[in-house]
Amino acid sequence: MRASRSLGLATHLRPVLGLTTCLILAAPGCSDDASGEDDVLGSDAADSGIDSGFTSSSGESGEATSSDSSSGSTTGPLLDLGDSTTGTAETGEVCNEDVDIVFVMDVSTTMGPFLDKLEQEINAVDTALNALNLPSPPQYGLVVFVDDVLISNAGAPYTDVNQLRMDFEMWNNFTASNQQVQGGGSNSTWPENSLDALYIGASTFQWRPAETTLRLIIHTTDDTFWDGPTTGNGVAIQHGYADTVSRLQLEQIRVFTFAALIGGSCNCEDVSPGWSAPYMGMNAIPESTGGGWWNIDEVLANQISLSASIDQAVDDTMCVPYPPPD
Repeated sequence: MRASRSLGLATHLRPVLGLTTCLILAAPGCSDDASGEDDVLGSDAADSGIDSGFTSSSGESGEATSSDSSSGSTTGPLLDLGDSTTGTAETGEVCNEDVDIVFVMDVSTTMGPFLDKLEQEINAVDTALNALNLPSPPQYGLVVFVDDVLISNAGAPYTDVNQLRMDFEMWNNFTASNQQVQGGGSNSTWPENSLDALYIGASTFQWRPAETTLRLIIHTTDDTFWDGPTTGNGVAIQHGYADTVSRLQLEQIRVFTFAALIGGSCNCEDVSPGWSAPYMGMNAIPESTGGGWWNIDEVLANQISLSASIDQAVDDTMCVPYPPPD
């Protein structure tokens, strides 16, 4: 939760890795064969080296065009599919990875406008992924959090993207309540429980095998986080920063986050550490997991496209080897 604020930031997004898909022969899920193999639980950075927009640990950058988010269209760069089989024209290699995406969503009071956009654009994301001729359809999961945490479908993937969209709508409406996700009282603090939500998404969702699957978490928040173990707003916070990063790395999950730079009760606090800047001497979570960061305010100001950003995250990491632990 945070105070509302004015928007007006940079106008472009930057790619995660800037790597050519499947150039590395040893990349998991890449082969010369074009056939393709295959609970409910309780539970913002000027000096960071991670620039405004869509950035990566490599520091390489490029540019993608924004689109009108209300239309659901995307204009971000797509894979060079050649003969419509996912792969690279340069090497002739074929990328045969599946794609699993878990959305880890802050549903505190100020997140409604972002969920509006996600609800409007999730079908465009799904359409773009299905156009990649993946070995099997993409799979999606959902974790929501305020100070407490809830994972949908007991961690099982959604069988229908329209059901996921309906759940985005439900949680969008929920943001007006200023309540905890499991009904444990109101939300009266600004830090939220991103870490437990990320941990549960990593450990409880029914991911397909890492050897043949691009595993992504799309995380959204506009504030900082509780660092457990501790108690936050009367809720037991179970997991700390290092613990969460270790679990994400163990499961080979890349975190791409839409997060803010400034927030807090005064709308004057630096909330970038952990998302687009180091936290307590440790790399930001997107950097530690080979993911990326976007400024959430640029999405809300229609300066970058939400759906094109997610599509680009997939394009730039498909069949790219997962980075070694820090």
